[in-house]
Amino acid sequence: MQTNAHSSIKNRLFNIRDLPTIPAIHSRILKIMEDINYSVDDVSKHIEKDQVLSSKVLKLVNSPFYGLYSDVATVRRAVILLGSNLIRGIILSTSLFDVADKTLPGLWDHSYCCSTVAGFLAKRFNLITIEEIMTGALLHDIGKVLIKKQLPEESRKIDEAVKSNGITGLDAERMVIDITHDDVGLWLAETWNLPGIIRDIIAYHHKPGMCSGHARETAIVHLSDIIVQGIGIFYNGDPFVCPLDDAGWNILSLSESDLVDIIVEVMDIIQADKTFFRYIYGGKDGK
Repeated sequence: MQTNAHSSIKNRLFNIRDLPTIPAIHSRILKIMEDINYSVDDVSKHIEKDQVLSSKVLKLVNSPFYGLYSDVATVRRAVILLGSNLIRGIILSTSLFDVADKTLPGLWDHSYCCSTVAGFLAKRFNLITIEEIMTGALLHDIGKVLIKKQLPEESRKIDEAVKSNGITGLDAERMVIDITHDDVGLWLAETWNLPGIIRDIIAYHHKPGMCSGHARETAIVHLSDIIVQGIGIFYNGDPFVCPLDDAGWNILSLSESDLVDIIVEVMDIIQADKTFFRYIYGGKDGK
């Protein structure tokens, strides 16, 4: 049975009038993309009007994951290469993470790096859902943004609990507000009517073994999240690596030698990507 305090917290979180506002230009692009036969030129022109959005689209398409022989210089070409789901994910994450950039430092970089590693793993497993997996990885922590916005005082207590008790942000959320960012993220994904595979990734990225729908895709994002946290790229308020889900590990059927190979290949990605590089080696040329 829910306590009054827990009920009050859920009401404050899930009050649609207080949802983070998507900028008008982003909303317009998403509206255009609702048509399956949308115009790439139309979408590209709107993206080009937003400098931050344009830079993130070009950054992702030029990441080492794609292994292109030459840089993609135009937004139009990037839109074609990335695909509709990933473009939507970039728009939604930009809308949220830019608003929260000062209160959730490092969250965009963590999500971007998770997306890159998840894409690499999806390709390694020969999955056809690479675009959806990368999108889910980009959005897996959106619940943290809503918690920070709607519950500033409780959010401060969550950060304090992480530091004083030496626990993960996930455990601190349970302790302080009795609901976690993956639950909140799922609600937000449902509100935005995101595809089922992306909703599953957001909802179960800490517990892929409990996912009955897209368990393998979710397990890939789970492992990517742990790898990226483990090499030091995380939201500054939560520096602790969440534990590996045994059931999720079994879903992927990886051996210890497989994991070693993956880490070696991920380190190659790190060497070639400025966002990774500045975290690991202290570079200053990231964004």
